[in-house]
Amino acid sequence: MITARSSGRKGPAGNRSGQGWCLPRTVQNFGLKLTAQQLWCWGQDIERRDGNLLMQYGMTQQRYAGRDERSTCYRLDDGQTVVCLWGFGLFFGQQDVGGLYLGRFDFCPQWTDTAALSQAVHRSADLPTLGRPRGRQQWESAHRLWRNLQLWIADYELWVRGEAGAVWRQACVKSWMRPFVRCGQMAAAWRFLARRGWQQRDQRLSQTLGRYMLPAAERRSAH
Repeated sequence: MITARSSGRKGPAGNRSGQGWCLPRTVQNFGLKLTAQQLWCWGQDIERRDGNLLMQYGMTQQRYAGRDERSTCYRLDDGQTVVCLWGFGLFFGQQDVGGLYLGRFDFCPQWTDTAALSQAVHRSADLPTLGRPRGRQQWESAHRLWRNLQLWIADYELWVRGEAGAVWRQACVKSWMRPFVRCGQMAAAWRFLARRGWQQRDQRLSQTLGRYMLPAAERRSAH
């Protein structure tokens, strides 16, 4: 369960403040649906008739050379940051900090002290050992990575709107069988999650998140 809370104990010994993801169920559900929509949109960006947007963004395409079918990896090595995207999830690592893997069907990042991956990862079984951070230092690193990962996605979405136009992203979201977040609010939604804006809400959380979501009628009418 991702909603681990602080034990309330204070002091350097045994203080577990910040040692957990602490996401309310409403935020988990929102993030899960946003992630699914984002992965779909990345898939559409790859197939774009006017050019592969992921490669235009600086990513390299790494196909599996074997005979069995495995996921192609799109990888970005940007200074001290490594980003890997597959159909089954994404990896975000930063040198001297560590790495996080986020699967397609679970809005709960998994930690590894490995900041970079080999170029032979084409299925989730090829990933390094993943788990929960252990101890204050790893938790601090994991929270920093989690924030930076979501900000990276937000920056990418802003870039797409500038590069391909709002009409392109609108078409991507419309083609998704479960459209959830407004196409023009995807970057803002990721930033809201990154800064943990749901902690400073002045109204019900469902209402706060609602400003990013498509109207219920549009979600129901899709496909």
